[in-house]
Amino acid sequence: MKIDEVKTLLESFVDETIVNFQIDKTIFDSESGREAFNRTVRQYVGKKFGVYIWVDKATDEIVYIGMAGKIKTDGTLGDHSIQSRLLASRGKDKITKKDIQTNDYIRELMTQNNINSFDFYVMYSKAGEPPAYIEALLLYKYYKKNNRLPRFNNAF
Repeated sequence: MKIDEVKTLLESFVDETIVNFQIDKTIFDSESGREAFNRTVRQYVGKKFGVYIWVDKATDEIVYIGMAGKIKTDGTLGDHSIQSRLLASRGKDKITKKDIQTNDYIRELMTQNNINSFDFYVMYSKAGEPPAYIEALLLYKYYKKNNRLPRFNNAF
């Protein structure tokens, strides 16, 4: 599954605006690399809900599909935007028990998997379209086509 297939599949669920920016592994080479990553996210990603996709630039492979914006009981979307999601903790390190920030998580993924650059695609959901449904649709289609999930998605 390629990003153009995703765009076609999601036409009726997301706004026309698709944000695309690149994160190179070299951004993390300086002492302020984590902050540079966060600045880039703040520059390109709005405080809106929807899905985001990471693509290995060298291979054009979709390696991760994520979402932000869960529906609450009263029908409103939660306050965790895509921007917040990309700046937030990814959970606790199993050994140190410390929070793993997204910037550190991405740096480690790139280093451990010899990835030099990610293309980030952000697609904002239309009003009334739950991001969780859009993410599930993408993961399902990816799974059906490839018999597996994207490399860095742990479960579906």
